[in-house]
Amino acid sequence: MKFDPPKAVIGVLSAMLAILVIQTLRGPVNHGKAGDIAAEGEPCVGQPIIVDYAYDYKIMEPHACKPQCADGKQRYIAYTNGLATQCETPPGCNDVGEDRRVTCVVPGSEAVTSS
Repeated sequence: MKFDPPKAVIGVLSAMLAILVIQTLRGPVNHGKAGDIAAEGEPCVGQPIIVDYAYDYKIMEPHACKPQCADGKQRYIAYTNGLATQCETPPGCNDVGEDRRVTCVVPGSEAVTSS
């Protein structure tokens, strides 16, 4: 059997394309870490970062949790439509609630429950 460079190149490029298609269909993966809010409706922890836009379960403004990077204090993002998402546990400062599409309940507000 003789080595065929064009077929080898096509094989490698096909494998790379297949991996890219699988990753695109699978979507982003953010496993978070211990202490991050994992369940919908848990209480928000820390100080609010009040933003001037509504949350619609999509990735929104890039890096709204950035103030947490500077001071290391736990925060959550409070949106204009009453929803909130949790920032990553310090020393991290990613918008994990937003990235994972998980909202938390603002302290002092009433959670909506179904009867």
